[in-house]
Amino acid sequence: MKPVGPSEEVFCPNCKRYVGTLEKCPYCGSKVPKRLSFRLLKWGGLSVAVLGVLFLCADVRGLHIIAKQPYQIAISDLFKENATLMNMGQAVLTGKATFVKFYEDTNFLGMYLVDPENSEASIFIRAYDATTKALIRLESERLAKGSPIPAFPAVGDIVTVRGSLRVRAVGDKANQFQMLIVQYPEGFLKIERPTGRKVRIHDVVHFPENFTEYERLEVTGKVISIDDLGFAKNLTLYEVETQESMNIMIPKFLERFGGAYPAIGAKITVSGALQSYYGTPQLWVASWEDIKVIP
Repeated sequence: MKPVGPSEEVFCPNCKRYVGTLEKCPYCGSKVPKRLSFRLLKWGGLSVAVLGVLFLCADVRGLHIIAKQPYQIAISDLFKENATLMNMGQAVLTGKATFVKFYEDTNFLGMYLVDPENSEASIFIRAYDATTKALIRLESERLAKGSPIPAFPAVGDIVTVRGSLRVRAVGDKANQFQMLIVQYPEGFLKIERPTGRKVRIHDVVHFPENFTEYERLEVTGKVISIDDLGFAKNLTLYEVETQESMNIMIPKFLERFGGAYPAIGAKITVSGALQSYYGTPQLWVASWEDIKVIP
């Protein structure tokens, strides 16, 4: 093959071997002179490529000049016959968080969102380690500033997320696997934490039909015991007036944000998402802000 370009630019001036576009001979290490126009073209092209990648990253995360904001769809839409056509597509979903877990071994965040209009339709949301660590940092900064807008989701929250869909068949059954992967913290577009409805523990225990699962409630009582379950601390809250008690679940994950567990004997007001565990009601605390000690 005939070399392209002046011989003094494509051959090493020292060992006379062909080096092509290299500016340093790989054989003897001598410098190979190149024209200024060649160097400008080489480094200019590289600069344009790097700037282009940075622009695309910024555009996807928020500018939306080229990459437009994806469509908002209902979680129920992922169970339709043609839902597999959305596989690998970008989408925006809104739902109520019914399960939120930080996986210690992988540093992943995993949660289930349920369609607000159809409790039978849910999807698993996954955020990988870099995204999860960024969310933890943002939540720590929020708590330090005293901002009321949560940055890390919890059970009972209404969450709007943007991410990449996975909708696949399992065996001969269509649309049996649904997942949305959030690639960056900005993918959590909105996290709403409803104010807890003030109720009595007695009413929650004896009239469960008046309450919705994962509804946020606020109760008051005296801490009579604390049990360590590993993944959470279980506080037994006793309502003196009615002599009824209720389990309050504080995820171990909250220890990453400081805070302190109330002492046995303390009277507290606590908010949390209602969950029925084998028929027994319990509240899941979302943040240390949900626990207020009454002097």
